[in-house]
Order: sequence, then C-alpha cells, then structure tokens
Amino acid sequence: MNTPHTPHTPSPGSAGKGLTVTSPGNYPPIEVERPHLPYARMLMGDLASSRSEMTAINQYLYQDWVVSAQDAEFARVLRRIAQVEMRHLDILGRLIVLLGGDPRCQALPGNRRSAWSGSFVEYAGAIPAMLQSDIRSEQFARNTYLSQANQVQDAKLSAVLRKLAADEDVHVNVFRHFLDQYQQEGPQGR
Repeated sequence: MNTPHTPHTPSPGSAGKGLTVTSPGNYPPIEVERPHLPYARMLMGDLASSRSEMTAINQYLYQDWVVSAQDAEFARVLRRIAQVEMRHLDILGRLIVLLGGDPRCQALPGNRRSAWSGSFVEYAGAIPAMLQSDIRSEQFARNTYLSQANQVQDAKLSAVLRKLAADEDVHVNVFRHFLDQYQQEGPQGR
C-alpha cells in the first residue's frame, strides 16, 4: 500500500511521556525475493555512511549523554529513538546479507570503500540546534528509504524499506514536538 502514514503527533504538554517512537504495525518479515548485489550495495549507505543508521545511533546517544542533566525526559526519548535506529541497523545488516553483500561498517560512495567515522556525528551543543539537525537527518532517511522502496524490483525489500521510512516519519514529528516546546517555552518551561 502506497498511502503515506500519518505519524502520532504528541499532544502539547506531554513532555515526551508516552510518546510513540515507532510507526504502527509490525515490521514485515526480513526477507528478499532473491540475492541482488546492487541492492546490497545501495543499502550499505543506509547502514554506515555519514547519513546512516550508524550515525543516527551515535548522534542520539551523544545527545542523550550531554542533555540528560538538563532535560531528562528529552534524553529518555533520544535513547528510545536510538534503540529504534539500532533495530533499523540490524534489519539493514540482515537484508544486506540476504542480498549477497557483506554488512561492514563502511559505505561505498562512488564504489570506493569509506569506513564509518565518529566525525559523521553532528556534535551540536544547544538543544534546539540538536533538534534541527535531527529533523533534517530523519527527513533525509525517510526520503531515502521511500525512494529506494520505489526503485527496487523486490516487493519484500520494498515493504521493509517503507516500514523504516514510516518510523523515521514518526521521529521527525517527535523532534518537531520538542523543538516547538523549546521555541515556545525554552528549556525552563519543559
């Protein structure tokens, strides 16, 4: 089904309590129709490039560590989103193997191996800057997964990519919720 998912939008004043950080429904089975190395190579960028699940995980963990004393609820939500991104990383690794690839922590930009690096993380200091960066990253991931889902000629792989995109869409809304709170109330109002 190609209808866009409408993610849960947090209610004002919820301060992150009970926020949904995954899209509704179960993940499709982690399967592909057949091995296809070009698709495996395509997913390597999603796994471990500068704009990848590996980067998102490390970025959200870093942010959790540095904001936990300032905003414990936001830190908890960051940790929960990082866990979802870890699941995405696992799914991508499994898909790459099923497609005949080797899921190393490196991407293949221009068919040249490029190892993942901690320098890919955006080490923004202020929470609003973190949130703006996170929103951009999640939008990029969502758009990438949807583009790939439309591009591949593998219905099973496409279904998994659409589910990943739907999760990223939820993350965009969660981060927008926190950004709106910071812009309206500042950290003291949270």
